[in-house]
Amino acid sequence: MALQFILAASRNIYPNEFMGLLRMEGDVITEVLVLPQSIWGESFASISSAHIPIDNTIVGSVHSHPSPNNRPSETDLVEFGRSGAIHMIAGYPYRGMGDIACYDHSGNKVGIEVVYETGD
Repeated sequence: MALQFILAASRNIYPNEFMGLLRMEGDVITEVLVLPQSIWGESFASISSAHIPIDNTIVGSVHSHPSPNNRPSETDLVEFGRSGAIHMIAGYPYRGMGDIACYDHSGNKVGIEVVYETGD
């Protein structure tokens, strides 16, 4: 569900960048937090640090790029080092897993596995 939310939010905000925080339960990212007073612009996105909850299930961030490029910029790398262990970037056209890349806090690409919920 979090993956579908990231892709849909990125498409809906386009051509602006989308940004949110990633919440993890166990070893699965289960939720994307969208914070009040977030700013989504054509070449940037930011969140208000005053609105980040004290919550140890928040493990990093997600944002979109309004281009097919899902590699981190220099600014992204600085922010990664400040805000958690996992960072995802969705690149246009935001259609599927091939448009998303995941990085650690240093900007090294890491693999992720998509877990699908069943209707059981």
